[in-house]
Amino acid sequence: MTTKTAFILLDVQNGIVEMLKEVLDVDQYLAKVSSTLEAARKAGVLVVQVTVGFRPSYADASPRNQSFSRLKAAGLFKDTDASVQLHPAIAATAADDIHVKKRRVSALYGNDLDVVLRSSGIEKLVLAGIATSGAVLSTVRQAADMDYELTVLANLCADSDAEVHDVLLKKVLVKQAAVMNAEEWLALLEKQK
Repeated sequence: MTTKTAFILLDVQNGIVEMLKEVLDVDQYLAKVSSTLEAARKAGVLVVQVTVGFRPSYADASPRNQSFSRLKAAGLFKDTDASVQLHPAIAATAADDIHVKKRRVSALYGNDLDVVLRSSGIEKLVLAGIATSGAVLSTVRQAADMDYELTVLANLCADSDAEVHDVLLKKVLVKQAAVMNAEEWLALLEKQK
């Protein structure tokens, strides 16, 4: 395994990808994500697939959480729904990846992901996924507080609001993570061989 590094892909699941079809070239995005994941696997990087979902009763969606209350009211993202499954373009090659279900926005809250990472000797996280203003932002902020070294792959992040996406990548996330495109990260990975 490439020394102490994990690639964490956030919320690239059917229901969330579907929500971005109007603002994202989904086929191009998924092709780029897939090729980057494949290169990471070949380089020995631990790959973690994170998806969000809720119990069918929504017992884990607090009425005090505005976002999750809206999802509950709409009946979205139940564990039993296809919306919480990895997008087929990603799932086809993800059988040997680590799979984590989250119940909150951050990938590191309320599940065993941190235990898996630390048990694997991981110190560096490479993050990508949907949405920049949701899972990516929340995971970066929490992971920084947990003393992980962070990289965000800008062209593998997506958001329904392009302006917010750009501000987060250029002004906010750069304070806690190296922000670069996938091609730049893969070039660095190649140099480590």
